[in-house]
Amino acid sequence: MSTSILYHTNGIIDVQYKATRYEEGAVIFEAEMKKGCHLCPKCKNLHSHVKEHKRRRFRMVPFGNKPCFLSLLMHRFQCTRCDHKWWPRLSFMAGKKRMTRSLITHILDLMTFGTVKDVVSFLGVSWDTVKDIHKEALKRAYKSINYKELRFIGVDEFSIRKGHDYMTIFTNLESGEIIHAVEGRDKEVVLPFLKKVARKVINLKAVAMDMSKSYISAVKEVLPKKDIVFDHFHVTALINRAIDDLRREQQRKCNEVGLKTMKGFRFLLLRNYESLEPEKKSSLECLFEVNKPLATIHQMKEQFRLFWSKGNKKEGARFLGWWIIEAMESCIWPLAKLARSLLSHWEGLLTYFEHRISNGMTEGINNKIKTLKRQAYGYRDMEYFKLRLYHLHKQKSSLTG
Repeated sequence: MSTSILYHTNGIIDVQYKATRYEEGAVIFEAEMKKGCHLCPKCKNLHSHVKEHKRRRFRMVPFGNKPCFLSLLMHRFQCTRCDHKWWPRLSFMAGKKRMTRSLITHILDLMTFGTVKDVVSFLGVSWDTVKDIHKEALKRAYKSINYKELRFIGVDEFSIRKGHDYMTIFTNLESGEIIHAVEGRDKEVVLPFLKKVARKVINLKAVAMDMSKSYISAVKEVLPKKDIVFDHFHVTALINRAIDDLRREQQRKCNEVGLKTMKGFRFLLLRNYESLEPEKKSSLECLFEVNKPLATIHQMKEQFRLFWSKGNKKEGARFLGWWIIEAMESCIWPLAKLARSLLSHWEGLLTYFEHRISNGMTEGINNKIKTLKRQAYGYRDMEYFKLRLYHLHKQKSSLTG
């Protein structure tokens, strides 16, 4: 009966079951390796005899909450022809690991919906054991990434840890797959991967990014014939930053004369006007009646949203030119500063109408990355972290890590 259990639960064959015992809450299966015929790895002779013995313990898939082990008496064989000695490898063994292949498969199955910490707590194994098993599986899965089908790439950065440590990620904007991750965000850091893209990617049409000088310079140097599309999420963030700068300036002026007019309006100013509740809209209207600069910049923000809905590049250019002129003539310094920035990146903004891509998917991936980091409380093994990033697009929507 126990021989059948060993086979059906852990794929253990070529062993002879002896006994079962219980030790400190664990189930121990005693077994001995069958002698049989073993092929000499050196001369391929089928005839050999047992030279010596040793006992090894292998961890198995648990029964419920009971950890299970196989205590196996192994034989070392000696060839009768060439005298070569060897310890045979049985099919259930996983290299030098002291666990069965079935347990490794079980750990990888658990990792599809649990964190490393969860799996460690459930199985009672070490954190490094689970991490190393998962890392090896991810290495095999992402040993090579196919770049041939790439058409649109998104480039973005995120903070690895508190401070100014950043990582740049390249994303396939059609599949949502992170295809490359590298520490840093300088031009020298991203150039090697872009050179690889230039050699291997045939169908690349455009690269979506923010207005980072290092990214722009690197793409123009390596991929001069490919279009650069500035991400409209980043442009929206720039507009919101201009509103926030003006709001803080107006708040300082109010504080100087003892007024509290600006308190609690930050998020109302940054949100889309039509999504606000009626009472919130009324509050904003009251603010705009007493503060014309904020009313102007808010109106310009709402108007700029129409830019992305224009039908073609010509209409977009006409609208953008009008908007920049209006912003310059407003005499509101954050708005004028923003207009100059958009004017200097005119071409990348209008390229949007040729490809209609954005880094919206990458921004969503960044939220998943934050969850991944938070669940792990940081990563000491940066190679493992990158492999987790490459696998992120296959995570379940709940993202349990």
